[in-house]
Amino acid sequence: MPNNNDVNPWSIANIAAFEASLWRVKKGLFTDLPWLDLSWKEPVKFWRGLHGYWKLQQAVQTKSMPLECYDFYHDLLVKSKDDTSLAYVWFDGDVWQAWSYAELRQAVDGLAASWEKLGVQPEETLAILHQQGPQRITAILAGLRLGLVITLLPPQGDSFVQRRLKNLKPQRLVMDQFYQPRLAEVWQKLTLPNTLSSSSPMRQPYLYPAKAVVLQSFDPTSLTPDVACLVDADTLYLGALRDGIFALGLKAGQSCAAPDWHSMESQPALILAVLLRGATWVHIDLVDIEENTERLLEQPIDVLGVSRRLRDVLRHSPPSGEKPWQYWFRHPAESADLTLWQDFIEQLQLQECYVGNLLWNSSLGGAIFFSARYRGLSHHESVPTAGLLWQFGKIADPELPCLDNSGRIALGKEIEGEVVWTATPHILAIYLDAWHYLGNYPRGRAGRTYLRDEVMAVLLGCESYIALIEVFVLAGDTDPRQVLLVFGEGVDTDALLQRVEFELGAEFLPDRIECLSLFPKLDEGGGVDQGWCQLHYQTGELYRRERSEVFRCVSELKRMILL
Repeated sequence: MPNNNDVNPWSIANIAAFEASLWRVKKGLFTDLPWLDLSWKEPVKFWRGLHGYWKLQQAVQTKSMPLECYDFYHDLLVKSKDDTSLAYVWFDGDVWQAWSYAELRQAVDGLAASWEKLGVQPEETLAILHQQGPQRITAILAGLRLGLVITLLPPQGDSFVQRRLKNLKPQRLVMDQFYQPRLAEVWQKLTLPNTLSSSSPMRQPYLYPAKAVVLQSFDPTSLTPDVACLVDADTLYLGALRDGIFALGLKAGQSCAAPDWHSMESQPALILAVLLRGATWVHIDLVDIEENTERLLEQPIDVLGVSRRLRDVLRHSPPSGEKPWQYWFRHPAESADLTLWQDFIEQLQLQECYVGNLLWNSSLGGAIFFSARYRGLSHHESVPTAGLLWQFGKIADPELPCLDNSGRIALGKEIEGEVVWTATPHILAIYLDAWHYLGNYPRGRAGRTYLRDEVMAVLLGCESYIALIEVFVLAGDTDPRQVLLVFGEGVDTDALLQRVEFELGAEFLPDRIECLSLFPKLDEGGGVDQGWCQLHYQTGELYRRERSEVFRCVSELKRMILL
């Protein structure tokens, strides 16, 4: 640890040195950062020192005081030294659009004024049903200006949205006018307009108390992904403050983009981290990059999040221009195929770019794992981020501590003098003085929960006898494959896929559909016995019975008796 100030390890000079220590030319041991261990042991001192470091880089004073209160609006939009610098850039209809910090602030003030005139009050709950784009970021910031408790809920499927709205019970909603007719009338009555007022809000920007809830976030990695998690102002603000500096390594005026990054997992924490640094958020959909990969080079992006799908698109059609990316990061749960990632570096000639791993979870305040940045080298390193209270937990019960340096990570939060532990599905291990990401438990898609119950619920109206099973694979990304078994003949598989996509979104399409003429074993409720199907599919017994004339006759007899 630098010794610039023996009395205060969180001095301005030391924090600058800690930030610089994350940029590395060659692979080393990430366990040689004593400041990181100290931040876990002394989180209060760490947060106060980090906020002081950030304040010195701002043009105006802030009303926010770490661990006491926060003015999100001011610190995200007003503090910039240069109001003309770009805050938000997006690709829309073959054209790049851009807002400066002054222009984004004007749009936010106009929307907040419109809502204020309709009687919106602080601490009301607001569900934002916009897709990623200018309307969504404006709604997020307008909500923070007025002191609302916000929730991001992408309109990716009717059943998906309705289920979460029913659990959330928001007092206000905002959405695209074309999506509004798809909601029940009870929700339409609560919808706020997207129109911008020409005046400014009458009330001053809201100052959130440290423990006030500012975000209700649906965690796609949770075992209950349809139940919102409460995120207080401390967690969201301090997470964004830390992540802009240590996770993203951004400076004011630089640009960051993460096309195809999972929205519910990473937002709004990721974009708040960018804006809090006075940097630019660049948004472009993956489909636009697929049409022309050169579009990714049309903006001077300094920090780029690369999903597995974006990697494959760029490998298939590499952009020919010079890559401006100083640093690119990926999701640790998408890192199993390390050889393909190193091939990606060589194919796109990214040997001079720095590489890191970041795992974002807005429900837990932002980046929960990060890594050092190594030049031109793909790696598995993932470490709990600075200032976290965490422990290695047992795989089956992470609230119970694990005695060795491996296990499922649980994050702690002190509530009324007691530490409450929240399990994550992510498994880390320290081996040979190096940190390794080992996957997630229970297994899912890229570390996220597959909505098995919700998929089954939307399909039961189409077919009476279906089962959804997991098939574990050893090759490629190692994510389990979701196989839908349909027992019957004349099945319209395309209609089943279309229903899943319409009701839940393309993210939850099964990897494979298999139609079997057998009649399955039923459970006590008269539905298909899922455990029986799982066992007999894995052992190959279903195929043997499908080929057996005896079993086919028995199945037909069962069908005649029961139907």
